[in-house]
Amino acid sequence: MLSATRSLADNGLLTGKVIDNKTGEVVDFAAVALFKQSDGSVVKSYQTENGGKFQFSNLPFDTYKIKISFVGYTSAIIENIVLSKQHPTKNLGTIKLKPDANVLNEVVVTDTKPVVQFGTDTITYNVSQSLMAEGSTASDVMRNVPMVDVDIDGKPTIAGKRNTRIFMDGKPSDYTAATLTDLLNVLPADAIEKIEVITNPDVQYAADGDGIINITLKKGYKIGLNGSVALTGGTLGTYNGSAYIAYRTDSLSISSSYGYINRPTTSDGVVNTTYYKNDAISSYRNQYSTNDNGNKGHNLRGNMDWDITPNQNVRVAANVNFRNTGGDSYLDDHSLDIKSVETKLIQQNNSNVNDGSSYNLDADYSLKLKNNKGTLKAGMVGFYNNNDRDRNLAREILTHSNGLLVKTRQYYNNVAANTGLDLNLNYYRPVTKLSSLSMGFQSSFHKNDNDQFVTGYNFDTLQDTVNSNLTNRFIYYENIYAVYASYSLRTKKRWSFRAGGRTELTDASFEQDKPATASMKPYINFFPNISLGKSFRKRYNVGISYSMRIARPRDYALNPLVDSSNTANIFYGNPALKPSYTHQVELSFGAFGQKWSFTPRLSYANSGHIIERIRMDTVSTYENVGSSNTYALNMFGNYRPTKKITFTGSFGVSRTTYESTFNLSKNTVGYSYRASVGPSIQFPKRIAFEGNVNYYNRASVQGRSKGSVSASFGARKGFLDNKLFVRVMSVDPFAQRRNIQFVEGINYTQERNSKLATRNYQLTVSYRFTKVGRNTVNKQKKDSSKAPETPISE
Repeated sequence: MLSATRSLADNGLLTGKVIDNKTGEVVDFAAVALFKQSDGSVVKSYQTENGGKFQFSNLPFDTYKIKISFVGYTSAIIENIVLSKQHPTKNLGTIKLKPDANVLNEVVVTDTKPVVQFGTDTITYNVSQSLMAEGSTASDVMRNVPMVDVDIDGKPTIAGKRNTRIFMDGKPSDYTAATLTDLLNVLPADAIEKIEVITNPDVQYAADGDGIINITLKKGYKIGLNGSVALTGGTLGTYNGSAYIAYRTDSLSISSSYGYINRPTTSDGVVNTTYYKNDAISSYRNQYSTNDNGNKGHNLRGNMDWDITPNQNVRVAANVNFRNTGGDSYLDDHSLDIKSVETKLIQQNNSNVNDGSSYNLDADYSLKLKNNKGTLKAGMVGFYNNNDRDRNLAREILTHSNGLLVKTRQYYNNVAANTGLDLNLNYYRPVTKLSSLSMGFQSSFHKNDNDQFVTGYNFDTLQDTVNSNLTNRFIYYENIYAVYASYSLRTKKRWSFRAGGRTELTDASFEQDKPATASMKPYINFFPNISLGKSFRKRYNVGISYSMRIARPRDYALNPLVDSSNTANIFYGNPALKPSYTHQVELSFGAFGQKWSFTPRLSYANSGHIIERIRMDTVSTYENVGSSNTYALNMFGNYRPTKKITFTGSFGVSRTTYESTFNLSKNTVGYSYRASVGPSIQFPKRIAFEGNVNYYNRASVQGRSKGSVSASFGARKGFLDNKLFVRVMSVDPFAQRRNIQFVEGINYTQERNSKLATRNYQLTVSYRFTKVGRNTVNKQKKDSSKAPETPISE
């Protein structure tokens, strides 16, 4: 009878969440001890897990106190927690641990979250802490992220990595290459919380790609209603606007963002080609081009995060993107003989219009199992992207030897549609207080449909006729099934260890109108992943990691549709490409002081069947060119002489050896360099200044991209208690952005010089607002009075 009575009483529930008071980051693996208030006896103990959350269930009604502790933090104690029949459930909300001033681990402790944080295999750029983000786009912000290179078209890659994937909120975005660039050019930076550069992704991530850039979008971060609006105008004729709004309660967070951009672009290009025969110069070909384009886009995103119960959570996010680009380009193509006398002149005018849209739905459900049995999480991502591009080409060809003038006119219509569905199921469970196990299953089903229709105008019949050689359709299917497991361990002596494996089955096929459809055999791969780390003397850490990765050929590399709009650069994809495999090892070290930090990283990567775009005279395509070995050293540091001034800098150098048959020499060695430096200064009267200068010089299998410099500087002043901000910004004030490439082929050398008009001076006005209900304020005050040692908010 006593047992039955006791079981009826054991129904109290106590929950909470632990975060870092300074940075707002969740604190996993923190020890939570529950005591009786009356005699101080220990009732239960717990360890925070994914998301810094803890839970005590089946508690007898009584008065309790808890103590929360973790290495590097001051312990927090909350007393007089009453569980009764009238109030059987108590949510302590968000409990903030204060960092111990005498203990430093991964980052320098500052009054606010630093812009850049360094982990063993992850670099985090906190976009919300950078004034450069206001009125900017994701593509603009990427240029300031350590270890990220952004090319002249706005495509980001991790320095030293051949194949980089872009994730959104931890999920693969899997947009087409062109669509992804368009999305990053319109996604407002104000909607981004942080950008993570992951050089050794855990096995829960797909094995495709040498590294991952993960963009985490903002959610409701304060109780109540909060948001921001921003308008930006620039001297280049650019203007954009963005709005962000979020509403949050104890258990529900709803947020939405909208961005619009209008960005005209002007660029010039020169391509000088020298041809050889029997090791002697035989002829020349020089091209001069000018491009004027307009880019407009809209991006709308909505997010809901709902704690249905203390043990259940649902998250749903939707993203819609519309874009329109178009403009005109002009090309002069001069063919010269060995004496530099012109033999042929081609003049071409192009006009193009491009309309596209993207739709993405992302949903997750998580369930925390009873009795500390772990967490189960299921999710899905569905997406659809489409692109419709029209091009009109008018060409005149003059041959000087006979004075013959030929006129041609072509029309290209390219329609691309990309659809996909990703499903995942993950189980996470603490094994002990300092160890955990994670395992799961993932599947992805993708289809990429490309349809090209080309006509030529007959000046004799005055009619358009279908060009059957260029008209074609290519459909690519890729289904991947994966299982993975990972074990993590931390010790009281500050060792950390993680080991895991991932197995993927790839089933791919394609269809095309001509030639006939070819079959591709399914293949299975196993990808190991292991890392070991150690923190010591309270301010140093060291880590080493190994992983195997795969680079599957993407749609743009496989697509065999021929683009002959430039007779000196006829391009088509290669559906016969094979996957490339990379084995990579990284050694990291970190040293941290009160005013400085220094984190060098040494890495080695061996890649086989590497996929690169190869130029062969007037034709370019993708090939499995051979193998490469890369050694890289990347160093990052910051110095903070005062609380108001911070200097950050980075430098990287890599040496790559290529073994390939697509060069004049079969074995080539290339060095790549990159560097960045920038100050951040807080002045009196709410004035802030931030700057950044980037440089890179990169080698490739057929040559190199010579030194490119980009720079941005901004100053901001706050008004109305830091609700209204005015920012002035200069982009590339010293020089327009250039890209110079040297290419070496089997029978030619080539220099490609392009210049993009990027010098721009911008003015941004933004307004932020926060509205907190009176009940919420009173509740926060009441909870804070119960725990004077630790500030508590919800």
